Amino acid sequence: MASYVLNCNLQGNQRNMENMVRAVDPEAVFIEKGQADYRIDLLVSTEEKHLVCQGVIIGNRTGVISFTDQEITDPRYEANAYRQRLKEVVRKAILILLKKVGFAQPPWGILTGVRPSKIYHYFRDLHFEPGEIKQKLETLFLLPPDKAKLLTEVGEVQRPFFNKVGESISIYVGIPFCPTKCHYCSFASYPLTTHAHLVEGFLGALRYEVREIGQTLSRTGLLPVTLYIGGGTPTVLTTVQLKQLLELIDQYIPRRALLEFSVEAGRPDTLDREKLILLRDYGVNRVSVNPQTINPRTLKRIGRKHTVAQWEKAVEMVRAIGFPCLNMDMIIGLPGEGEEDWDQTLQKLLVYGAENITLHTLAPKKAATWDFTQVKAEISAEKVARWLGGSALRLRTEGYYPYYLYRQRRSVAEQENCGYTLPGWEGIYNIIMMEERSTVLGLGGGGMSKWVDPVTTKITRTPNPKCPATYRGRIKELVAEKVKNLLAMVN
Repeated sequence: MASYVLNCNLQGNQRNMENMVRAVDPEAVFIEKGQADYRIDLLVSTEEKHLVCQGVIIGNRTGVISFTDQEITDPRYEANAYRQRLKEVVRKAILILLKKVGFAQPPWGILTGVRPSKIYHYFRDLHFEPGEIKQKLETLFLLPPDKAKLLTEVGEVQRPFFNKVGESISIYVGIPFCPTKCHYCSFASYPLTTHAHLVEGFLGALRYEVREIGQTLSRTGLLPVTLYIGGGTPTVLTTVQLKQLLELIDQYIPRRALLEFSVEAGRPDTLDREKLILLRDYGVNRVSVNPQTINPRTLKRIGRKHTVAQWEKAVEMVRAIGFPCLNMDMIIGLPGEGEEDWDQTLQKLLVYGAENITLHTLAPKKAATWDFTQVKAEISAEKVARWLGGSALRLRTEGYYPYYLYRQRRSVAEQENCGYTLPGWEGIYNIIMMEERSTVLGLGGGGMSKWVDPVTTKITRTPNPKCPATYRGRIKELVAEKVKNLLAMVN
């Protein structure tokens, strides 16, 4: 664990610098002054519209940099781009200095955020061509060529969906219950073993929210283009509870413009034929059944109570009942697993011909049972990175291509989560949620509403509580806020 003192003549860059250091050294500690393992000093100035950056790092080893950045002189940039470019230059300087004293290059260069694809669309909106952007990703943002290529490909796949969706809205419905809670999970998820008594009260509040929001949508003429029921594990509900929810959605949520209706059925021990037929009959056209791994020992270790045979049976039922799109996830980096385990899981997903396959890298969070420091020693970052590269080639050989990606803090090897699809089966909600180009209404437990201003593209977030009891207690207040915002959208 190394300590750092960070100084820059540009005000408001402390967090920016810290984020870059953490991307290289996740265990970094920052102090304002005094004796530290490393001290970094940066001076950024302007000379004839060019940016000049000088810096020094002092520690066990010393490094010095000086470079000129002329990027902002391109006339395609808008006036407000100057401030953003200053921050990028600061991060670039930090990364170069850390590399000079022996730190490894992070896979995503100076892109430290959750949504690296946003920078690609920023450039495309300014009318830069894909080849130009790829070069900028490598030279300005210090991405390795493979990541720059991946980001370019994902960005180009997504662009047509921005036009297709336009300013329409999407809806997320969160069911914050699971049979058990996986040890790596930090999502809104309460195990039925301890929280079953909250289910009925939660569903009552959710029914109220669906009715009120649905009636408001009808009054305003706003039409959702995607509907996603997630959690948690929505299929943990009983058949009767699930049918009541689907009936209510069918009655109140306008669906004539709906392009995609997805349901997370991630835990196979919650599925049976009757529930799947219900989902199909109410118009669900995309289902997720997520094994994460097909190693029985790992399933037990991560806190899952189902078997590989149960998962196989669930997938076979999904196929037999005739859902158009099947998504399956796997996690790379689970403790105790190696490349052979990951190969076996991916091969199994390919055998079932899932239209969508999502590769996640383990990201234990503070809210999870596992902590990063507990499992880090068991995971080889080099093996994870190598396997991800090989699996991408394997998926392409099988006809898949990447269509969305995002990153998580504390992710193993600082890698990404990436969704692959067969042609024509892109998960539209995933693209909308990650790129934040249109409004998403978050209903239910832990639902996050994202209100996108179509003129300024500013995003305002209003969360629903994760706790089912708190959600129930605040439901009228939460719904009133959403109704007010929906009416403002059309006025």
